[in-house]
Amino acid sequence: MQENLKPGAATSAGTHPHAVFFQDWSRFITFRPELYYRPQDWDDLRAFLGNILSGAFRPRTLRVLGSLHSCSDICVADAIIDVSELPKTIEFNADNTRVIASANWSLHDLLLALSARGKSLSATGGTDPQTLAGVISTNTAPASPGHTLYELLDWVEYLTIDEDGQTVVERRATRGDAAFPAVIGSLGAIGILTKVQFRLLDELFFETIQKVVKLKEVLADVGQTSRQYDFWRIDWLPDTDVGLLWAATRIAHADPEGDYPVQQSENLLKILFEALGRIESAGALLDNPMRLVYSGLALTYGVIKASGPLRNMLPVDRRTPLHVAMAEWSFDPADLVRLMACCREYFERHGWPNLPIEIELTKTDDYFMSAWNWPGLDYIVKFNFMYSTDVGKTEGRRGEVMTHLQGLWEHLIQAGIAFKAHWGKINFMDYDFVRERYALDRFKPFIRPLFLNQYLTERLTPGS
Repeated sequence: MQENLKPGAATSAGTHPHAVFFQDWSRFITFRPELYYRPQDWDDLRAFLGNILSGAFRPRTLRVLGSLHSCSDICVADAIIDVSELPKTIEFNADNTRVIASANWSLHDLLLALSARGKSLSATGGTDPQTLAGVISTNTAPASPGHTLYELLDWVEYLTIDEDGQTVVERRATRGDAAFPAVIGSLGAIGILTKVQFRLLDELFFETIQKVVKLKEVLADVGQTSRQYDFWRIDWLPDTDVGLLWAATRIAHADPEGDYPVQQSENLLKILFEALGRIESAGALLDNPMRLVYSGLALTYGVIKASGPLRNMLPVDRRTPLHVAMAEWSFDPADLVRLMACCREYFERHGWPNLPIEIELTKTDDYFMSAWNWPGLDYIVKFNFMYSTDVGKTEGRRGEVMTHLQGLWEHLIQAGIAFKAHWGKINFMDYDFVRERYALDRFKPFIRPLFLNQYLTERLTPGS
């Protein structure tokens, strides 16, 4: 998420003028809950959950908001709990090798607090304003086959409902516990994450480079590319054989306040935002004026270099004004060549997305509902299919994105290409898809129906 969206007042005709509505970061999902609750302290939150269990009132569906980074219906519910006003706490041990923080801290603010003590984590995800609870619940992953966001995570505490279904309890899942693989990627289905502990590293510094290259220079041997760079991704420019490479290499030291030059674009997306905004015909799919934009960028982009601490180098999308709806699907690297040919075949028939396709590697894990849980593989290749939502802001355009992606989903299945989907991004999973590809049976004992909405029920419950 690139901005901390807050609820606003609905203004459409025929609605209550003070009704609360929400939009996700991409402005792709909009919903209006019947109940919106913003507790001021943890005791208030426990009492609220207790009142629900006692039968004082029973919302049909209940969800807890993180940072509204997800562009799927995972956040939609009749009743919403907003934890942003709960106290944000942080505590370091004596030698600053561990930190305990409330889970409503944003990753950005946490990294800033760590940096003030010369410390950091080993990786971050793609958009650092996400809350820690949101990052963990959706298992946000960095662009690296060597590191995860959670390799230094010691434990997670969370509020949940006891097995008796009547009592609010606090649990702690420590690394090695049976519950730990359920907490990472918990989807908000097990309860409300409240507190975490991370081990810390001395602050890490990186040198980054961005340039347009041939796709084959990066993707012909992804292992070699990963040996050359610690973190990398390439944005496949639509209907071309080139992409914008972003790569970061660990260095011993840099300016602790180092960042991307303000007069230069951090990312191809910033240039695209300015260019696409001037194309009146712009829609969800690539058209000829957009092709001219990409052709010009490929010829004139140049090289952008920067150096600085982890918190500024990774990610690189912090100030990009573009709002993006995204599908984030993982694949076996052995299928990469066939996968790209399959995508090109589909796009040539049905149109290309209006934004580049992000391609990167992600280290695998063993979390039950993780899209990166691929037994037998060290890493997966991730494709992020992206669509600007700042053009064609109508329901018809939203439908165009969904239809286009569903067609691609079915095309890949028919081609026999195995894949999994990130829960917080656009997907078309049903119960059978989830049961076959995720460790659902091992996750089920941790699910609490109180925290499910329609989106999760359809995917986690047979016959729903």
